[in-house]
Amino acid sequence: MNIVVVTATSSQIPQSIHGKNLARLARECFANQQSLTIDFKDVKSITQGFFQELFLPLVAEFGSDFLKSKLTIVNMAGHVDKMMQSAFKNLEAYFDKLTAIDKLDCDQEIYAMNQAWLIKAREIARENPVLTELILGITDEAMRLALEKLSLEDIDFIARSNWLCFTPRFSSQFIQSINRESPPIVEAMLGLSGAID
Repeated sequence: MNIVVVTATSSQIPQSIHGKNLARLARECFANQQSLTIDFKDVKSITQGFFQELFLPLVAEFGSDFLKSKLTIVNMAGHVDKMMQSAFKNLEAYFDKLTAIDKLDCDQEIYAMNQAWLIKAREIARENPVLTELILGITDEAMRLALEKLSLEDIDFIARSNWLCFTPRFSSQFIQSINRESPPIVEAMLGLSGAID
């Protein structure tokens, strides 16, 4: 399996949540006894949290010997490699964060989904109002502006709510008929209408 970081994350600067999501893909790959190549082509910058969330759980779960035999890293620029080395030397904040999440009275998967959605929604809201409507289905300008102004602290606070922050854009009838529609038609319907009935 081959994962291109910039394609998989759809972000110019991959964040912690992107690392966590890629770690899930890696687990699926390893569970199926497949080798994995992670391609850092065109990655301009990256956060320490990305590396910590991607690699540290995999090392803990599978061990370094397994990863050496199954995981390959390619096209990593020198400055990105230095950031990775720095991430592995500065683990105090990472472990503090893990301890804090463990103490939360919330579902960690809902927390992770909320955090990922809110970060992406903020990014889209800042870039283009039209995309906010097409991709996220948000037509309310006040909501777009509110998303645009979220701080990371706000995102973390909302993500811990134990309630999912987004709802499906389709009805039960759509789900029941999904096998009768081709993916391009479904994508067009969602994009044009904002919802599928």
